[in-house]
Amino acid sequence: MFISSSAIVVVWLLLLIAARETISTPTGRGSQDCRCMPNDPCWPSSREWNAFNRTVNGHLVRIRPVGSVCHGRDYDPAGCAFARNSTHDSLWRIAEAGALQAVSWETQRYDNGSCFVDTPRPIPCSQGRIPLYAVLAHSAQDIQKAVRFARQHNLHVAIRNMGHDGIGRSSGLGSFQINVSFLKKMNFASDFIPQGGGTSRGSALALGAGVLGLEALAAGKKEGVNMVTGTCSSVAASGGFVQGGGLGFLGPAYGIGSDNVLEFEVVTAEGDLVVANEYQNEDLFWALRGGGGGTFGVVVRTTIRTYPDVPAVHFLLTANLPRQQNGTTGSGDQAIWAITAELTNLLPALKRLDNKTSAIIVPRFLEDRAVLEAHVLFVNTSDTGPIEQPLDMMHDALEAQGLSSAYTSELTVYPEMSAWLNIPRQLNGGGYGLVEGSVLISEDLFFSPNGTSHIMNVLSNLEYIVGDSVEILMSVGGQVKANKDVIESALLPGWREAELLLTIRRTLPPTSLTKTMVNSQLPFVRALQVPSLGVYYNVVDIEQPDSRRAFWGDNYERLYAIKQRWDPDGLFIVRMGVGSEDWDEEGICRV
Repeated sequence: MFISSSAIVVVWLLLLIAARETISTPTGRGSQDCRCMPNDPCWPSSREWNAFNRTVNGHLVRIRPVGSVCHGRDYDPAGCAFARNSTHDSLWRIAEAGALQAVSWETQRYDNGSCFVDTPRPIPCSQGRIPLYAVLAHSAQDIQKAVRFARQHNLHVAIRNMGHDGIGRSSGLGSFQINVSFLKKMNFASDFIPQGGGTSRGSALALGAGVLGLEALAAGKKEGVNMVTGTCSSVAASGGFVQGGGLGFLGPAYGIGSDNVLEFEVVTAEGDLVVANEYQNEDLFWALRGGGGGTFGVVVRTTIRTYPDVPAVHFLLTANLPRQQNGTTGSGDQAIWAITAELTNLLPALKRLDNKTSAIIVPRFLEDRAVLEAHVLFVNTSDTGPIEQPLDMMHDALEAQGLSSAYTSELTVYPEMSAWLNIPRQLNGGGYGLVEGSVLISEDLFFSPNGTSHIMNVLSNLEYIVGDSVEILMSVGGQVKANKDVIESALLPGWREAELLLTIRRTLPPTSLTKTMVNSQLPFVRALQVPSLGVYYNVVDIEQPDSRRAFWGDNYERLYAIKQRWDPDGLFIVRMGVGSEDWDEEGICRV
């Protein structure tokens, strides 16, 4: 490797800086045009922070990145070893205010603007995008006081729940974190009546913002009910999940997550606690169901419709193959794609059996293995007969290709669907750099004679590197489409016409720059669906073209007007969110 003399000087200077442990943060002007930054005279003094801490019962904490125990004066051998062993544990990252699931968004975009657990100790530990202070809110009152403090001091606010957002919406340079992950209260109502309304909406579960999907499902099981949650167990059941749409296994049966929200309790940009439902603050209720998280207020509590715990049939298929077989490079990849294609081509027939059927098919490419995991869920049935015939056709097709020993599969009947839904999933997905993107696929393309074959031909011929994965999600259609004339919300209209969501994810070493995009893949996937139906707001490419139309379609103008009504000063600005076009990329200064 060639190293210039100037590079040596830079390294020497960085090592010198490490001894001082400086925190590099931008300087704003601390005016109406810019947020107050840590190096500005307007930044709250220690005395002001301490006084504020007393008002929130000691729930204010000073944050350092979780990697700080591996660097400089904060170095702690035992703590560093623990952090390195825990770094891919999503639940550990949730519990650490100084961590995100996608570590690439913990960093600042300059050399050594980071603080990773696995880089050498002499490298400086930068604060990056990790906020300097956080309120670990235990009540709505904590959040109200935090919002008012942020308004008073013109702070850059970052609302953090589980830290899953893939483009860094829950962090920010020089920011003040409002952490809602400790709001864990849950209440079940067999006959929920929204405030201001006189009619029961059926059974519902009211969830604090910090309730995980896994926790919500466990609470529902005790009451004999299920609800729409995400495919990843460590995603909160309310918060950014439902505010961004809310894709889950039960979408075709019961509608997308945001369709099932009956009521929000929200702290507004003025610091007021309000209720939003179809009877009061209707515009805010409309916006929060699909308009995106962290934008219209801090959601404290969400009441979500529940459904009886009915039986279900689950089909599981897995494969784990070496990427070289019999000396042939790429043969493992080819086998994975062949199996993926046969199962994907079967999806239209399975969906026609029961419009409630959902599926997720995920091929992944590791350093030496190609891996496939696929789930198909048939809701409210225990009869395997109609299901077995198309599955047998798939098995026969794979046997004809010599692939019958390349995978395993099983068909299981669950008398109560909760027994399968409550199995933890994707709890070790944190601690990587992440770039991703998504595309909605229409009903017309999905059900056309060669539609899925065309999709698979495109996906299987893209270039993939170690750490790439593809998700083929049949978690739309069915009730999501049927709700088109039933649910009025900010949800992207394209969801009502879609049958598939395709996502591409690239997990990278933490030291990789967030600018490393999957531009070699996404344009080809986008070209599958013309005209475009849009993308999933919760799974987006930071370089998504025409992003406002892709996220919200014709709903954007109304969303922007609601944003101006409820947050005219732009206290809640997130990357690529409603109103973000009025601010710079980091949400610090108006443009």
